[in-house]
Amino acid sequence: MMKNIKKAIVLMMFAALSVTAIGCAKDEGPLPISDMARAQAEGIVSGISNTDDASSAELHSMEEEDVKAFFKDYGYSIEGKTFLNGLDGWLGLKEEFGQLQSISEPQMSSDKDTVTALFIVKGSTRDGKIVVVMDKNNKITSITTSADYTVGENMKKAGLNTVLGMGTTFVILIFLSLIISLFELLPGNGSKKKAEAEKSTPVDNAVSQIAEREELAGDDALVAVISAAIAAYEGGAAGSSSGDGFVVRSIRRHY
Repeated sequence: MMKNIKKAIVLMMFAALSVTAIGCAKDEGPLPISDMARAQAEGIVSGISNTDDASSAELHSMEEEDVKAFFKDYGYSIEGKTFLNGLDGWLGLKEEFGQLQSISEPQMSSDKDTVTALFIVKGSTRDGKIVVVMDKNNKITSITTSADYTVGENMKKAGLNTVLGMGTTFVILIFLSLIISLFELLPGNGSKKKAEAEKSTPVDNAVSQIAEREELAGDDALVAVISAAIAAYEGGAAGSSSGDGFVVRSIRRHY
């Protein structure tokens, strides 16, 4: 009996420990923000903002692994491609800011997976932001630059994008309609209708001949006309002008 009670107590203790471990895993808090993360974000942003076009061209001429090794020598943990993409993003918006006035101290934040550093950019024309994201090992995973636009500027861009999209759609539709209209010029197109029209021509001629001659000739003449009409029809349908395949037995008039 005591043995069973001890087993039950041990099982309950294991269950309690499991629940506690699961609860701790679910309640895992944000990553700690170290001085290393802050210093690394500040250094990389300073390097990007002070890179001119000549230095950018030199960096782009290097292999990505060489760029990574270059920054590793200075204590930075970042992939070469990540830095080059971040540099291109900054240079692409540099003119939007006008004369660069200041870049703020980083506003640090974190969650359970990443540490983020936000820098406010002040320019003579407009302001913007630089965001540096690091993983739990303080390795920089992304660098993005954005400019702040007014509501009017955003609406203008949205309108231009809409007009461009609709214009592109209409151009494509017109192009497709032109292609479809050219199908009629392709060899063989419409030949079936032409053949049917040619096939019906002898029959129409035969009917008109019978109508014209029925009142002017006797039965023998009428037989000859009908025979000629049928022969013309068979010649148009099968390429033969012979009338050997049929015999007119009799003609009955209906009044």
